[in-house]
Amino acid sequence: MNTEFYIAMPKVAHFVWKEKAENWLQYVAKEWSRFQSNNELSQLNSLEIGKTLRVSSFLYDCLVQANSYYQLSNGLFSPYLKRQLEHHGYHHSFPFDSAKSKAFQNKLLMAEQPFEFLGDEQILRVAQQEIDLGGFAKGYAIEKLANWLEQEVSPDFGLIDGGGDMKMWSSGEKTWTIGVADVLNIDKEISSIKMKTGAIATSNRVYRSWMQGTMKKHHVLNGQTGEIANTEVLQASVVTSSLCDAEVGAKLCFLMDECELQQWFENNCQQSARFIVKDGQAANWKMTGVK
Repeated sequence: MNTEFYIAMPKVAHFVWKEKAENWLQYVAKEWSRFQSNNELSQLNSLEIGKTLRVSSFLYDCLVQANSYYQLSNGLFSPYLKRQLEHHGYHHSFPFDSAKSKAFQNKLLMAEQPFEFLGDEQILRVAQQEIDLGGFAKGYAIEKLANWLEQEVSPDFGLIDGGGDMKMWSSGEKTWTIGVADVLNIDKEISSIKMKTGAIATSNRVYRSWMQGTMKKHHVLNGQTGEIANTEVLQASVVTSSLCDAEVGAKLCFLMDECELQQWFENNCQQSARFIVKDGQAANWKMTGVK
């Protein structure tokens, strides 16, 4: 995941949770990354079309959830863009400033449903597209860990921060103040929100951008076309109860116009807030279902 994690817990909480938390995050970083070879995800991506593979229960659950968001967004958010990202030059982890396109033997086709989920942790490969879970895997990992820490270790309060994607909880007394980083300077805050329980995810196309020849490119792709998102949005932060919802919602801020975005949040997130920074425009919080 190439991310530093910060976990805040009450001082009275015993550190027996620390090893389990580290092991879980290290497992996800190793086994679910498209930048690692010979891991669980690479086995799935190298599977022959028409063949099935049984994966771990957590990876299966994560993929099923990602595929559900893929369907809910009519394919705009997609976990099936590994080959397209590599074609645009994103074939090793950040930071980098320039990249070459990765050549593929066959034309990059966009299948409607490249993998089928058969139950019992078995997945069928249907088409050439390959999986890149990206930030969604990080959000899923943080959410699972936060749920375990809240239920088993500290129901009073806690917070997990993974590179700005956060999940926090409070039984009532603790209130968290979460800052929103400046688009061009992550050490500077341009807004903040106070919350007790919930999640926030931020996506920024300035930081993860590079030159490919004479073309400026970034990491947010349109899942329907496989092309770089053409958008004025520079950064989007989304607050919801679920970090997976927030991760997907932040990406859709680059891919939908305001009317489509409002409708999507109303249909899929009962309560949410989003803070969108556009090129040359002032930003403010927009709420859905919050009075």
